[in-house]
Amino acid sequence: MRQHVCTATADGSWSFKGTLVNNSDKNRVFTVAIAVTAGPMVAGHALITQVVPAGQSADIAAPNFAKTKDGGGTCTPVVSVEDAP
Repeated sequence: MRQHVCTATADGSWSFKGTLVNNSDKNRVFTVAIAVTAGPMVAGHALITQVVPAGQSADIAAPNFAKTKDGGGTCTPVVSVEDAP
């Protein structure tokens, strides 16, 4: 994944976007898990599954998937990849 950003507005609404890149010669299934934490609490999360053809890329987004009190918190994306069936 490249060019990923996870941002919060002043009112605490979180959005994520990024680009998945498949540099292999096989179709791949990407799964992206995104979580926003505020201290010990999970404020919200999103799960995106996207098939990306061989040699291609795909833009992904999760608008307004979490809410924190004032935009404070930490956003963490995790990506897994496997061969497409």
